[in-house]
Amino acid sequence: MKITAMDITNKEFKRAIRGYSAEEVDEFLDKIAEDYETLYKENSSMKEKISALNEKVEHYAKMETTIQNTLLLAQNAAEQSKQVAQKESDLIVKTANESAQRILDKAHNDVMKINDDYEQLKQEFIKFRAKFKNFMNTQVEMFNTLEKDVIKNYNIGSSFEDSLKEKDIDSEEEFKVKNIKSDDLKQDNLSEIKSFFVKED
Repeated sequence: MKITAMDITNKEFKRAIRGYSAEEVDEFLDKIAEDYETLYKENSSMKEKISALNEKVEHYAKMETTIQNTLLLAQNAAEQSKQVAQKESDLIVKTANESAQRILDKAHNDVMKINDDYEQLKQEFIKFRAKFKNFMNTQVEMFNTLEKDVIKNYNIGSSFEDSLKEKDIDSEEEFKVKNIKSDDLKQDNLSEIKSFFVKED
């Protein structure tokens, strides 16, 4: 059981012969009771302050825990966002590379096809030119034969021959078609070849 200031003030001692002075004892007890009361109040005040401080410390500790948890969640979220962004970036780069490769492959294939088409077109033109040249030569031969028959049968040879000599033209050479060799098909004639087969809209 705790002793209070009131207990000290009301404390009574038995009287004995040659004992202490009752007045001095009472005065001392009053002083002790007063000091005790002061210390008690100070102690109570300190306990209240300590309790309040403990509550604040506990509050700050909870806040610290919350902040740490929040920071941890933020760090995790940032790491996840970084990983997601990295994956998306890798996917974009991969897709771009694949698209670029497809474009390059298609362009290469188109170039190869154009080259093949050009070579085929050139060969077809060479064949067509040869056929057309043979056709023209045949027509010229037919014309020359017809001309000779007309000159022979209708007796117009002298005047016709004289007319050609005045112009310095050989009747045998007049309608000959120039021979075109395959070597004549050079790079600078490609535009003419192409334009020959291109249909105008």
